[in-house]
Formats: sequence, C-alpha cells, structure tokens
Amino acid sequence: MASQTTNFITGDAAFAVDRRGVIVLWNPEAEKALGYRAGEALGQRCWKLLAGQDVFGNRYCSEYCPLREMAVQHESVHGFQASLRTAAEGRKKFSISCLLVYDGPGNGLVLHICRPPQEAPEHVQHNHVENHRLHNGHRAALTQRELEVLELLAEGKTTKEIASLMCISEATARNHIQHTLHKLHVHNRLEAVVLGQRLDLI
Repeated sequence: MASQTTNFITGDAAFAVDRRGVIVLWNPEAEKALGYRAGEALGQRCWKLLAGQDVFGNRYCSEYCPLREMAVQHESVHGFQASLRTAAEGRKKFSISCLLVYDGPGNGLVLHICRPPQEAPEHVQHNHVENHRLHNGHRAALTQRELEVLELLAEGKTTKEIASLMCISEATARNHIQHTLHKLHVHNRLEAVVLGQRLDLI
C-alpha cells in the first residue's frame, strides 16, 4: 500500500483509496464539497460512504471496483461522471478524474479528483446512438468472445481470472477487454458493464 503520508495539493475536492477501497486521503475541499470531515471519511470503505452512481442512476461504486482493478493492472483510468452521496445535500454530481499513484512494487493509491459536472461526455451521448444500433440487430458488433468477456466483467472477474476461465493468456484477455470497450465506445470496464446491461447483452 502506498504511504498514507503521501501529500498532494489541488484546488478541487480530492480523496484517495488504497487497494481495499479504504479512504486514506481526504482534502479540505472534499470536506466542503461532500460534507464529511476528514475524521469521518478516513478509514471508511469508499463505496459504503459515497455510494457512487453513474449518469444513468445505476450503482457505480461497489466492493469489486473496476477502477481499483485497473490500477492493480497498471491500466489508465479515464475520466467519468458520477453522483456521490454527500453528508447533508443528498446526491451531488461530479466529473471525476483518477490519478494512479505508486510508491513501490505492489503499492498504490487511486486518487479521485472531483470537479463540478460539465456537459455529458461525447462518448455518453454517442452511446444513445450506439444503443439504437445494437438494439436493432447489430448485436454482432461484438464477437462471441467479446460477449463472453463482457459477461465475465459483469461478474467482477479480474483480467487474470478472465484469462484463466477462457483458457487464454492475460495479454489476449486484455486485448479482448480493450476491443470490447472500444466497440461499445466506453472508457472503462464499469461503463461497459452498465451499457451491456442496458442493451441486454448480458
């Protein structure tokens, strides 16, 4: 685990979690934006405290967080929009960027930087068009292997587990995952699963 004495400076609300999803850093701007004091947030499981939802209102945060899995695999995490549960104002929407911070082999934090929401990302708007295309007989946009990968992602399987279950190398599994995300026009595994469920692909 990365050192909990790690320091960072940003004018935006920001917090960091370790590989177990435990909040280990919580800045003053996060206190203002989310309403939880650092003493209340530190040591909490992020999904239990913040209960993030995606732009469609589906559950985003969970114990089996794909963002943490991507961090473990040293994969880039793209920005996304989500609503987080605040201490006093109910849910609040944010545009969230993630920074993966490593301080040694096997050690890392996922730093979440939360800003006021912008217009829905182009890829989210594009998904509405893609939804229509796939619902109208274009299921074949994904190969059978990619559909299988999507189902395993929905089960929370890691890249290594997917490779083992499909009897392929981790590199091939990673390629299948990237192709699936590209064809669905999404930036991360969770978005792929959410869209796959909306399209009845899984």
